[in-house]
Amino acid sequence: MMWLGEIMALGCALTWAIAVLLFRDIGAIDARGLNFFKNTAAVVLLAITMLVMGRHIDWNRSTSDWLLLSGSAILGITIGDSLFFAGLQRIGANLAAVTDCVYAPIVVALSVLVLHEPVTRGLMLGAPLVAAGLVVVTWQKPGGVAIDRLGVAYAIGGVIATALGVVMAKPILERSDLIEATTIRLAVAAVTLLPIQAMTGRWKLTFALFKPQPLWRKMLPAVVVGPYVSMLLWLGGLKYAPVSRAALLNQMATVFLLLLSRFVGGEVVPRRRWVGAGLALSGALCVLSG
Repeated sequence: MMWLGEIMALGCALTWAIAVLLFRDIGAIDARGLNFFKNTAAVVLLAITMLVMGRHIDWNRSTSDWLLLSGSAILGITIGDSLFFAGLQRIGANLAAVTDCVYAPIVVALSVLVLHEPVTRGLMLGAPLVAAGLVVVTWQKPGGVAIDRLGVAYAIGGVIATALGVVMAKPILERSDLIEATTIRLAVAAVTLLPIQAMTGRWKLTFALFKPQPLWRKMLPAVVVGPYVSMLLWLGGLKYAPVSRAALLNQMATVFLLLLSRFVGGEVVPRRRWVGAGLALSGALCVLSG
């Protein structure tokens, strides 16, 4: 179907923006524990989907493909999502939306280095614009409300890890079933989080999330919209569209999230943050359209 990848990538942007707001409203709980819960719940939903649709695991996948798919999951979901959730809890949705602008330029830069795509003028122009946008967003007047720079660093680190995972997964996605590959990535991410939680003494906090509780009214909708729907749309966009075009449309999540955080979430968005978002998004557009 023509434009299937582009439609899925844009749908991913909208559903991810909604998911971020839902995850933000869950409150200050252990970021890795939340990551494990949402990955496990999404795997259950995806397994049911595979069963209904008659899909199966491709056990004949080569060893290198298994390693790349698993590595992309560990980097992009185990590490990336944990860092992003930790940052989101500290800085709020509208600031996290701007840090997400780092995603597209990094994906394109890595596609040049790893996938050997040509260097464009847009990349040289767009990267400084993204950097300038982040400076504007994080800059504050003396005596103003302090911005949690560690939270910003967490969020940016999560986005970078996600971008690295995308480039690792792209070749495998092109020769894999979409639902099957998504299920495997989330399952690997869930499994690798368990020993980390055990070693840090947080496994009790993690498993406490699986006990039915009022918090599920916020967590379950976030899981359905985020790692289930949004993840399928995200990987579908990467599978059926060029990396640069899919990343461009994914970047619209920044705009959707700022709008939703202001008009639905009720967050106050300072004018300079809109300016910073505009600069960063313009940089992403330059990188991808160039």
